[in-house]
Amino acid sequence: MRKEFSLADTIASIASFPSKAAVGVIKISGKKSLEIISKIFKPKKRKDIRKVQTYTLHYGWIVDKSKERREKIVDEVLVGVMKAPFSYTREDVVEIYSHSGQVVLNKILDLVLKRGARQALPGEFTRRAFLRGRIDLSQAEAVLDIVEAKTEKALELGLFQLEGRLSERINQIEEILKRICSELEAELSFPEDVQIKKDYSLDIQRAIKKIKDLLKNSEKGRLLKEGAFLVICGKANVGKSSLLNMLLREERVIVTPFAGTTRDVIEEDINIRGLPLKIYDTAGILEPKDLIEKKALEKSYKKIEEADLILLVFDGSQKLTSEDFFLIDKTREKKVIFVINKTDLPLRIGEEMLKRYKKPLVKISALFSKGLKNLETKILKVIFKEGLDKEGEIFLSNKRHIALLKEALNLLEKVKADLRRGFPLDFLFFNLREALERVSEITGKNISGDILDSIFSKFCIGK
Repeated sequence: MRKEFSLADTIASIASFPSKAAVGVIKISGKKSLEIISKIFKPKKRKDIRKVQTYTLHYGWIVDKSKERREKIVDEVLVGVMKAPFSYTREDVVEIYSHSGQVVLNKILDLVLKRGARQALPGEFTRRAFLRGRIDLSQAEAVLDIVEAKTEKALELGLFQLEGRLSERINQIEEILKRICSELEAELSFPEDVQIKKDYSLDIQRAIKKIKDLLKNSEKGRLLKEGAFLVICGKANVGKSSLLNMLLREERVIVTPFAGTTRDVIEEDINIRGLPLKIYDTAGILEPKDLIEKKALEKSYKKIEEADLILLVFDGSQKLTSEDFFLIDKTREKKVIFVINKTDLPLRIGEEMLKRYKKPLVKISALFSKGLKNLETKILKVIFKEGLDKEGEIFLSNKRHIALLKEALNLLEKVKADLRRGFPLDFLFFNLREALERVSEITGKNISGDILDSIFSKFCIGK
């Protein structure tokens, strides 16, 4: 471990967001925590703060004795005490609840640092919780997911992982692989004394199935955590901007009856029933008249390529044109919903022609916000072919976990194939050990310091 992460140090940091608020928080963790707070805290009830019971809250004042003989009050505070090992970091932890404001918070933190603590690094409190064995690495990463959750569904994902539901599944896979590796190692080390178990394929297949079960929902997990990229496209003047306004439930984009009003990609964020969406309203597909329109079209095509879902909008009051068919062809390989707009006008589009493409179809009137609920339902159904509320289902969302499980799966598939070919046991053992190491990295049982640095550097200071 690098010197700056020494567990022997007592660390401290402001743990609240820098803003105007009622309360600010300074957190201290380490063996010197109680000694430090005893030097700067004057409780209203005269008592030795070092000897109070754990999980207690104390009222008093932070005082500064550094410049004058008499005490100088810095702020009126509450001090919470959590003694090891019953704390977030399994160390002595002190939390100071002061009035919010950067001046007072910085002053209190400065007093804490002068009394023997050092400034905590990003994620160091959670890193200590991991290194002290309170949580595993996947649970530590879940803390960040909870902090960054954009919707209630994303929050649920983080909470499931923090509760250890993912860890349970990973531990099951680890146990299978450890057992196989142990038996293989015994056969390789003592071939005369051990009864050879010739067929490991069933156990390997069990591990493969468990990994596949976790990976099958990884795309759903990614979308729930990061959000889906939804692109609204169509020829000019079909009502794309009106549709965006309808989805946003506000008049975000200027709408006019003239073609080409939108001359650039417009980006907005919304939440549809727990699914975060980043929506792009693209320029209408028409023959560009100038360089600006040409650039806008190039950006539109790029967004179409990147989209998780495309809403291809048609003017229901007009017959299909060559531009419509061009876009149908361009989006053929993508997830697409055909949206027939302007249903408040007589329909002339030729709906039967669109149905031949076997794409989901929704009719709306963006002008009068009709069909919105049906469209939202269709969006969720197309992005998630199955529901999101299956009991006990784990939606894998962490890119690191997904990559490690895919690597482990590839190694196990290779072991399975090599087993059928009759390859030597030592050759199988090597790939099995590699697969086990990949799986163990998820919970942090097998992890390098550099990877830990990378993971915890994403956390804020104070967490």
